[in-house]
Amino acid sequence: MPDPAVDQLEIRLLEQAAAGVADARRDLFERYRAAAYRVGLRITGRHEDALDVTQDAFIRAFEKLDTFERGASFKTWLLRIVSNRALDVLRKRRVRIAAPLDNGDENRIEPPAPAISPESGMEREEIGSRIRLAMEKLPPDQRAVISLYATGDLTYGEIAETLGVPIGTVMSRLFHARKKLAALLPDLAPGEKPKAAEQEEVT
Repeated sequence: MPDPAVDQLEIRLLEQAAAGVADARRDLFERYRAAAYRVGLRITGRHEDALDVTQDAFIRAFEKLDTFERGASFKTWLLRIVSNRALDVLRKRRVRIAAPLDNGDENRIEPPAPAISPESGMEREEIGSRIRLAMEKLPPDQRAVISLYATGDLTYGEIAETLGVPIGTVMSRLFHARKKLAALLPDLAPGEKPKAAEQEEVT
């Protein structure tokens, strides 16, 4: 059944991209490169790996477009590829030199600008460094869940679909990831107490 969130323009872009139209591929790349990069960076913790993961995910997605169901969400599918690739990199911890998707400038990956402008560049850098170090202490499965959750526009169901796990597993991993991050970064943890439903471990 088609996903109602998938707009008709995206469906046309997917059709054209599957046929090898460069402009359509570039448009899809521009739509989702920032989200892919952010997820890759949060999971791997390294800028170089995030670029590598983003590049590789788009290449793989474009190569497999003929098998992609047009009514589904391309973003969810793409982030699944990003997550799997990032977890592979995390496990192997090897850095490859990033190369452009092709010889054209339109597909060159640049890191996206931060969503929120910090009051102080030094303060943002310090906080970012602390968060990255804390994220590295999470198990890979928890890191993947909270990285996808942090995009801010994926539901539990979409995260579950992206990772190929039940929603209950997503909620459980997210709860434990939040709990560990709050312990590691007490001054940055939200002041609100977690909801009762989130305090219970989902098996």
